Amino acid sequence: MEQKTRELSQNRRRELGKLQQKKWRLSEGKVVVEGLRSLRQLRDWGIEPLEQYLTEGSSPLWASVPAFQLRDWELGKICGSDHPQGSAALFELPRERPVQFRQAFYLDGISDPGNLGTIFRIAASFDLDCLLLSADCVEVSSPKVIRASLGSVFRVPFQILGAAQLKDLKAELILTEAASGEPLRSYSPEEGRPTVIVLGSEARGISNEIKALAAKTLRIEMGEEMESLNVAVAAGIIAHHLYRR
Repeated sequence: MEQKTRELSQNRRRELGKLQQKKWRLSEGKVVVEGLRSLRQLRDWGIEPLEQYLTEGSSPLWASVPAFQLRDWELGKICGSDHPQGSAALFELPRERPVQFRQAFYLDGISDPGNLGTIFRIAASFDLDCLLLSADCVEVSSPKVIRASLGSVFRVPFQILGAAQLKDLKAELILTEAASGEPLRSYSPEEGRPTVIVLGSEARGISNEIKALAAKTLRIEMGEEMESLNVAVAAGIIAHHLYRR
């Protein structure tokens, strides 16, 4: 039986629109996710929203989740988008969760939402156990991060850790540099010990505090014409190398 949609009140639409602001997302513990690709991926992973929002001609993705009908401009108001894709849904914010890991990335000061979201997507694609983030990374629950991650911020475990907490993990900590260190092609993780590979922002690199904890450095071999790689591109190359191992 086809699911019936309800009308969304003006007050409720205003409340949802406020979730575009970080302070409201963190206060309410909820975020609106838009885009069919992200929503279908979340559905396939078995991750259910609290509500779903549809424009005319769109069908609900979850049979048991309340569905509301909106006009295009109304959906744009709650998504913060001039061109919404016909569907959106309300989710609890992705939350930190500690996990036992063999291989993880530590992201030091990644401030670009597109880069952070892409690295989450890479982690999901190549079976990284988790992502560890410094406190000055961009907000994981930002709609831009979620969209770039194709919803994988809800699937990949993550924690926010400072240098002292990172040291307490007693993992092998490996830096990444553009011009020095062991070539990635010859690197294999140490057996029986968790490994954390550190990636820094393109603007500031890796902090001295984190550098002091590491005993090894890796580099991605590349031509001399370019000074460095985009951090998400570097993450993809390294994650694929680890996946093949």
